[in-house]
Amino acid sequence: MGDWQLSMFWGTVTIYTTKMHTGLVSIIIPAYNAARYLSEAVNSALHQTYSDVEIIVVDDGSTDNIKDIARPYREAGKIQYIYQENKGLSAARNTGIRAARGEYIAFLDSDDLFLPDKLEKQVRYLEEHPACDICYCNLKHFYEEEPDRMLQLQYRYYSGADAFPHLLWKNFINPLSVVLRRSVFDHYGYFNESMRRSEDWDMWVRAAYRGARFDFLPEALARYRMRRGSLSYAAESEIQRKQMTLALFKRLRNSMPPADRMRYRMNAVIAYHWLKFLYAHCASVFFPLRMLQQWRQEQQLR
Repeated sequence: MGDWQLSMFWGTVTIYTTKMHTGLVSIIIPAYNAARYLSEAVNSALHQTYSDVEIIVVDDGSTDNIKDIARPYREAGKIQYIYQENKGLSAARNTGIRAARGEYIAFLDSDDLFLPDKLEKQVRYLEEHPACDICYCNLKHFYEEEPDRMLQLQYRYYSGADAFPHLLWKNFINPLSVVLRRSVFDHYGYFNESMRRSEDWDMWVRAAYRGARFDFLPEALARYRMRRGSLSYAAESEIQRKQMTLALFKRLRNSMPPADRMRYRMNAVIAYHWLKFLYAHCASVFFPLRMLQQWRQEQQLR
């Protein structure tokens, strides 16, 4: 059947039409210069206990040999491979979503891994809980240099009406953890392609505010790869991320009626994220603050 899809980027509206297959899970794998990881990610998607899947690899303008890595999978009919000029992660995910035929969408970055029963458990949850729009789970984290040492973030996770007010303060939903209904994008829009950081947080906040239901499944069903990069690069990236986060909450506040601004304490939310942005700037200048920031992040992993 034909599905109308509504893509909204805070005011911009685009209409698409696709043919949706009920029960099918479309796994979107955005990839940029990820040849060394792609096979492992694709294999983890292929070896799911839930078999009704399609795998869409979106090459976001890579300059390495990722096409050669993808070719055997494509020729065997195991993946759909799409190349586009480099536009960023949001655009790569959106390209995959537009090409997807599934009733459900799952995201797998090219350097991460699904555990074998991830889709089976999350699709079962969605089928048993029709009011749930977005099911997200826990994750196992590992440093690239220590692939056998599994860690988990010591976060609190929220479901239902509790999700939105807590998403104003912290992004506790990793795209890797998510399986969601295709209809979420029809109703709440796509990823904001103007954002190179915090684009997932923007998506979750926008959907939750407009009524999407998030439910947490308390099982670790995927493996998230971490790298110990240079402190200077990490500090610069953190500044950009905090700046984007501050901007998204300012947009959200400006779009709210006055009653909601007061209800959700949006001035306090903005002040909090402004302070986080300021701290990131200070940490980029003062090495001890940078070390403290990294130590605090590592302490959240156990």
